[in-house]
Amino acid sequence: MRKVKTIECTRALLVCVLAFCFGITSYAQTGYAYSGNRNKSFIPTNTSDERQKRGDHAQKQQLFAVLKQLNETKGVYFLFSEQSLGSTMVNPVETTGTDVEKILSQVLKNTGLKFKRVNDKTFVILSKDAGNSKTSYEAKTISLGLNSQLSTDSKGMTIQMLIDVISGKIVGEDGSPIPGISVVVKGTRRGTSTKADGTFSIQANKGNVLIISSVGFVTKELVVGDQTEVTITLQEEKRQLNEVVVTALGVKKQNRAIGYSTTEVDGSKFTQARETNIGNALTGQIAGVSVAGVATGPYGSSRVLIRGNASLNGNNQPLYVIDGVPYDNTNQGSAGMWGGADNGDGLSNINPDDIENIQVLKGVAATALYGYRGGNGAILITTKSGAKSKGIGVELNNNLTLSNVIDDRDYQYQYGQGTQGILPTTIDAANATAESSWGAKIQGQDAVNMVGDHYKYLPAKNTFSDFYKTGLNNQTSVALLGGNEKGHFRLGLSNLYLQTVVPNSDMKQQGINFNTTYNVTSKLQFSLTANYVFENVQNRASFSDAPGNFSASTLQIANTFDIRWLKPRVDSNRNELLPGNQDIYFENPYFIAYDFQNSTSRNRLTGGLTLKYNILDWLYVQGQVTRDGYVFNSKYITPNGVQYANAGGGSISQTEINQHELNANAIIGVNKKFGTDISLNAFAGANTQDNIWNSTSGGGGPFVIPFFYSTSNVSSKPYTYDYSHGRVNSVYGSVDVGYRNYLFLNATARNDWFSMLNPKTNSYLYPSISGSFVFSDVFRLPTWVSYGKFRVSYAESSNKGAAQPYQTNLTYSLQGYTLNGQSLGFVNTQNIPNQFLKPVSIKEFEIGLNMQFLNDRLGFDFAVYDKKTSNDIVPVTVSSTSGYNNNTINIGKLSNKGVELLITATPVRTRDFSWNFSFNIAQNTSKVIDLGGAPSLQLDVPRFGDGVSISCVPGLPYGQITGYKYKRDNGGNIIYDTAGFPLRSDKIENLGSGVYKQTGGFSNDLHYKDFFFNFLIDFKFGAKIYSGTNLILYGNGLQKNTLQGREGGFIGKGVTEDGHPNAKAVDAQTYFNAISFSNNVAEEFVYDASFIKLRGISLGYSLPKSILKNGFIKGASFSLVGRNLLTLLKHTPNIDPEANYNNSNAQGLELSGFPAVRSYGFNVNLKF
Repeated sequence: MRKVKTIECTRALLVCVLAFCFGITSYAQTGYAYSGNRNKSFIPTNTSDERQKRGDHAQKQQLFAVLKQLNETKGVYFLFSEQSLGSTMVNPVETTGTDVEKILSQVLKNTGLKFKRVNDKTFVILSKDAGNSKTSYEAKTISLGLNSQLSTDSKGMTIQMLIDVISGKIVGEDGSPIPGISVVVKGTRRGTSTKADGTFSIQANKGNVLIISSVGFVTKELVVGDQTEVTITLQEEKRQLNEVVVTALGVKKQNRAIGYSTTEVDGSKFTQARETNIGNALTGQIAGVSVAGVATGPYGSSRVLIRGNASLNGNNQPLYVIDGVPYDNTNQGSAGMWGGADNGDGLSNINPDDIENIQVLKGVAATALYGYRGGNGAILITTKSGAKSKGIGVELNNNLTLSNVIDDRDYQYQYGQGTQGILPTTIDAANATAESSWGAKIQGQDAVNMVGDHYKYLPAKNTFSDFYKTGLNNQTSVALLGGNEKGHFRLGLSNLYLQTVVPNSDMKQQGINFNTTYNVTSKLQFSLTANYVFENVQNRASFSDAPGNFSASTLQIANTFDIRWLKPRVDSNRNELLPGNQDIYFENPYFIAYDFQNSTSRNRLTGGLTLKYNILDWLYVQGQVTRDGYVFNSKYITPNGVQYANAGGGSISQTEINQHELNANAIIGVNKKFGTDISLNAFAGANTQDNIWNSTSGGGGPFVIPFFYSTSNVSSKPYTYDYSHGRVNSVYGSVDVGYRNYLFLNATARNDWFSMLNPKTNSYLYPSISGSFVFSDVFRLPTWVSYGKFRVSYAESSNKGAAQPYQTNLTYSLQGYTLNGQSLGFVNTQNIPNQFLKPVSIKEFEIGLNMQFLNDRLGFDFAVYDKKTSNDIVPVTVSSTSGYNNNTINIGKLSNKGVELLITATPVRTRDFSWNFSFNIAQNTSKVIDLGGAPSLQLDVPRFGDGVSISCVPGLPYGQITGYKYKRDNGGNIIYDTAGFPLRSDKIENLGSGVYKQTGGFSNDLHYKDFFFNFLIDFKFGAKIYSGTNLILYGNGLQKNTLQGREGGFIGKGVTEDGHPNAKAVDAQTYFNAISFSNNVAEEFVYDASFIKLRGISLGYSLPKSILKNGFIKGASFSLVGRNLLTLLKHTPNIDPEANYNNSNAQGLELSGFPAVRSYGFNVNLKF
């Protein structure tokens, strides 16, 4: 009975002492305790009295100190049978690199002590004498249940383990260990966190509940039983509202604390059914982000808009930031009225396999800390860093796709090549009608082609398949990654080889990406990111106007003309073999593909170095230097034999652009809690930005020696050099205050000083304020409501308009003649220098609501915004008698109002099957408010179309297509003249905006066991497009509508000028030439550009973890992928609705662009 009481008393004492030692001081755990008979007790082991006993033992240490060190470094725990054993002087630890048992053997050697192993994390320290007597200490029963004991012989020495040690490992769904996971005994303050290898140890009794939690993972609870070791798998948290997200300047915040709209897209969304240009890959992914389709091929540019166009004439695309480095995305050349090639932008230099995630900051409040560059929103790209890796690993990804042209042509094939109903029967007739399908009915008659050969007069429907080929895109990425408790790294290598559907046109790109973070000390952290890309593109295509444009030939050639007749490319004199002789600009597509030369190359280096020092737990300083720059070279050769180029002598032009931006900044920050209710996160910093751009170009023609294409071989060698240099210095700050983790207020301010503006007026402040209220944490809501947050924000910002160097300079030059022997000077600028020029002002107010229901199975994010632009920089025309042509002033005003909605849901979630989907939709309503009294601001004009333009008109939405309409009576009937031709409106009319009003997407992810299937449908509504291609098809007789009146003449449906029904028949060829080429009625060629598309799809399989568990391969997945597979809805005949020929502000113009393509292939991912 006495023995039982002794055990119970000892048990109570042990519980109290160990709860203190292992719970309250979790990071300073001593990690060992004592137990013995009724005269023994548990006491702490790090008392000052014990440490003072070291005196004469300089080469040895107290056992207490050694075991404490092992506890801290190895995470193991110790028990003693006698209190006095802890003061024994023992050998010091020579190395901690070996296992614990070897260390203990070395430490206890020649000390009279020994150890017993209870489990991997617990050891008992004993006297060796106990094992040589009748009262020896011998473990008869060892288990870790609450009532287990280590018993001895008749003397009854007992070690009773009352608080057990449970060890374990926490891994992710892919089996990889997860560091930094919190493990807490529920209802106590006893806790720990997992180490770099995912392991942990904690004291817990049988029946205790362990709470395992971390931001980004689903919290899990585990009831402690008889087990001593456990492996716990955590699932990633699907709810975005608890995530930590990256905001402006790389600052990380809880999503619940953010008072503005932001959306994160995981990097995996870009690696399956991928795009070469990452900007295009954002299509349909994010509410409020509109990606305009540009028909310039896979190596072309993208156009991304966030919440509409915020500037009338300036840059409207967002700021791109990669790993904290501002990233230049300037387009290096595009097609215009007279044609040209799209030389690409910066986004094609980003490898999708390197992307960890993309964070889109939509509102001005989200980007105000970027100052003058934040008005159009920001897209923050974070690359993979190896942060989740433990040890060394290798990842291999290969994406191979084939692509084919989507043939949108729906031509008439009843009447063939010729004119006025007559087919070509002579070589002259054939050469005169290569573009004309106004010939005879197609009945297999004998006809003659442009080289004099006879052929059967039959439809030539295979023009696309005969000229275009199957394209190929293969992108291989290999990454070496690793990490431990000191840091992590990732080194990625990539190779892209792209053959387009156009013969002899390809793109090659190699890249190196490096990202590392290293904890130099417990307070000093070092981060380095670097990305180098070399890109080479051969034979970029030209668009819009016909010269050098293969698309024009394949689209506009007569419908019985076999394009393969042009394969010889040149005639007997080595001149270009043209389809006909009526238009020297209507060229041979094979000659363009194989004889024209249009090559570009780009070398780009982007990187940043960051040092962060934690002065205190709540106070830090940070310094950063970043650089983004590239050298871009282009060479365009019009070869000998092209009639319009120096009478067949050819020409050459070469350009080199060298651009770089340097930023240096420093920040001091505070992150502190005051009591349990108030949190403060604040920082202040300064930045200096330096931009240098220079361009060298030269060339000329004709070539002195034919077919030797070099700038040294031209008779005329004009040379130009351009240079610009600008700086912006800034100071900024941010204050975040939180109350009880449900109420948050944020205020920021940034002041920029511009070197490009008048020093007296070059300072501008950009403030913001935002707040969020997580009301679900305050109010008692129905159980089916999981989460609710209301947010509101207001901010001011700008765009790059005022940051263009030399806008305010007045320059002079000398005339090429003299007066009385004296040189005469003149003002060498066409624009009046405006010393009062200032940055554009962009102000935005936003409110939003986030809700989650049914344990996060259903949720939505809703936002309403009102964005106003004033003092926009607009060029206005002035009288030439002033000596100038334009004046650049701050007069423009416009507004963008809109709503955004994101719905997420998990309709089905079982053990084997899950279905997650997201649906986003947004509407933007723009309005041009003021142009300083001007009736309109013209942005661009097309190659064909009388009075047609893209213009900004006060009172109307941004980017109006303007042109002539049909003249109509009060009943809406078209009015015809006495000759039977339609009349057009008396003045140029507005025909609709080329900018989409509604955009959205529907994304689905389905998983069944180890199979996965996902697809994306996107849509756009509310825009118009002016089709130059259809205008030409009308004039050439290829459009199906031109079948009307082929027999007997065309009678237009409408009335005459006196109100009577029109009954006048007009020859069909004459009529349709009149409304297209001669007396253009633009209304006929303006179409609704709305569409719905199946944008991307992937179907794959991941090898089960059970198969790979002990193998060399740690993960493997295989998938079939497809991109741009199907257009579900469109209203544009013969063209794709996303066929704009450039990425400028003037959206809504189409003419002979790169044909739409669909791609399909497979993706393989292996992890080692």
